[in-house]
Amino acid sequence: MKHVLLRTTAMVGAGLIASHAQAAQGIQLGLGGYYEAAAGLIFSQSDNNGEPGHNTRDVVFRQDVEVHFKGETTLDNGLTIGARVEMEGQQSNDQIDEVWAYFKGGWGEIRFGDDDDAPRHLHYLIPSASELFGVDTPDFEFSNDHGNGFSNGAFQTNSTMLNISGDATKIIYFSPTFAGFSFAASFAPDRRGEDSYSYWSGPGGTTFSNNTHQVQNVFGAALNFDHDFNGVGLAAGVGFAEAQWESKGNDGVKALGNVDTTWGVDGHLIVSFSGFTIGGAGLFRDNWQSASGADYWVAGFGGTYNWDAWTVGLAYSHGDYEYAGSAGSSDTIDIVELTGSYDLGRGISLDAMAGYNTMNAGGGTGHQDDNTWEAGVGFYIGF
Repeated sequence: MKHVLLRTTAMVGAGLIASHAQAAQGIQLGLGGYYEAAAGLIFSQSDNNGEPGHNTRDVVFRQDVEVHFKGETTLDNGLTIGARVEMEGQQSNDQIDEVWAYFKGGWGEIRFGDDDDAPRHLHYLIPSASELFGVDTPDFEFSNDHGNGFSNGAFQTNSTMLNISGDATKIIYFSPTFAGFSFAASFAPDRRGEDSYSYWSGPGGTTFSNNTHQVQNVFGAALNFDHDFNGVGLAAGVGFAEAQWESKGNDGVKALGNVDTTWGVDGHLIVSFSGFTIGGAGLFRDNWQSASGADYWVAGFGGTYNWDAWTVGLAYSHGDYEYAGSAGSSDTIDIVELTGSYDLGRGISLDAMAGYNTMNAGGGTGHQDDNTWEAGVGFYIGF
């Protein structure tokens, strides 16, 4: 089943290491990462006036590439120590994506660095047959309902993953698995910790506490159950995160009408048997903007079937997005997709999708409707 479960490495304080512990050998640097690309075809796209989307093309090419530098070693006392740096394969404002160090052992894992919140690590996505496409946090989406240069708001697709602090510098703990149960917890002092630099904090460190429209003291926790019952797999989990808004007026006092906190919860329930994977996932986020009344929620369900090297799937998601100052009005996004993939080899697949993405703008949001019939083909190469 396709899911997000990135619990591969971790970090713990130096005080946990016995002074006599020695590594059998130093850390050896290795390379990993992925290359993925897709071509999208837009059959029909229109706004609420029946006109084509803003300067969009019928054919779209996209790619996403990352190179991972990673290495680890195991000390004589059994403690494993390592580090990982993820670099974008194309020119980017955020050239280094994630970077962390970790220590791990039988007691669990602790990670320190720029990485996602705990709820995202233990969350499973709505089932999709593709590594590239889907109704829940896909890597590639071709519709035009996006805020970057368009008039349709802040979202282009739906996501059920809760990640309030993004890749800000944080500490994360991952427990061992007990009878199928595992949990994780994370803390980030400041969302702007990722890639930040200042005279006071230096590179990649926590910044001041009065950054407009930023959050601080982000705490996250998640619980997951994943077990196989004689050929029937069950995965169920829930995550929670909470943070405080930093936005201030010029006098250091929060502006009138602004809210102090934002919080969210996500969850999933996935069942797999005899080649089938079915289930759903959801998310609720309270006060996602720094003024009251801006909440949103996403929910969806889907299923896939796998035989030999082939996998096909069908899924649906719905998102309801409120905005600050929209007087309770909200935009909605509905996505239906048919996905498929063929495994050429280990970590290599050909992927395809056909779907419908529609955004209905609320009367008070100031955005426009958008309706897109689309299809795409692509490939994924992991290395």
